[in-house]
Amino acid sequence: MEGTSVRPKVNTLKLISIFSAILLLLPIVYLLYYGYGPFLVSKEVLNKLLVSSIEFTFFSAGVSVVTVVGIFTPLAYFLARHSNPIVEAIVDIPASIPHPLVGVALVFIDSPITPLGKFLYYHGIVFYYSYLGVFLALMIVTSPIYIRSMENFFKSLPDDPEIYAMSFGYSEFYVFSRVVLRRSLGGMLSGGLTSVARAISEFGSVVIIAPYVTGWVFNGDCTSSIYIYNEFQTYFNASVTAAATLIVFSMILISVIRIVNYLLQRRGLI
Repeated sequence: MEGTSVRPKVNTLKLISIFSAILLLLPIVYLLYYGYGPFLVSKEVLNKLLVSSIEFTFFSAGVSVVTVVGIFTPLAYFLARHSNPIVEAIVDIPASIPHPLVGVALVFIDSPITPLGKFLYYHGIVFYYSYLGVFLALMIVTSPIYIRSMENFFKSLPDDPEIYAMSFGYSEFYVFSRVVLRRSLGGMLSGGLTSVARAISEFGSVVIIAPYVTGWVFNGDCTSSIYIYNEFQTYFNASVTAAATLIVFSMILISVIRIVNYLLQRRGLI
């Protein structure tokens, strides 16, 4: 009607999305503000032990995820081409249980009171307080994320080249290793970086199997999440500053992941 004003529509979904994003951002902003503001402990910002724990965390996450990529990429491809509810349920188990259970399981597997533990102990293979224990814990908790990520990636790939190759009598493994992998490097890199981000935040499983490691380069060091927990128990202000520093390093990693994903998308690799 003439002379009737039209009320602007409120984008409710956008408002809800903004509010949800603020809820996610609020704890991070608080830690950064108080860690580098009122609760600042100057010597803790780049404390030698903190930096060493961050280096060890990134190193452990990198080694674990590279191993996950090598071991579980074929499984992700299998699930993408052959739906198997039993295997899919097994894949989801590490993501659906409290992660301290993973640490407890590794302790029992490596315990001399079990047959497998006796065998491992006899051959000098020890998980407790060792690099291997950290690697295994991180592999178990990050593998579901990588497998699901790569499963979705493989499903998005056209399977025409695979069907064409198998029509010549090539095995599915041959097609996977010679045809599919060459087209999957971008997806593997993207999924691997996402898994690294998850591995860096792990606490529950690692604190049980390896509160700190002995020997080699990082002798006596722990992961950054355990370091912050230890600081929290002894000196609260220092733990807040340490947490703020870890957030900065994590934000750098997230930025790298976003840039890499953007470049891969631009080139059509994911």
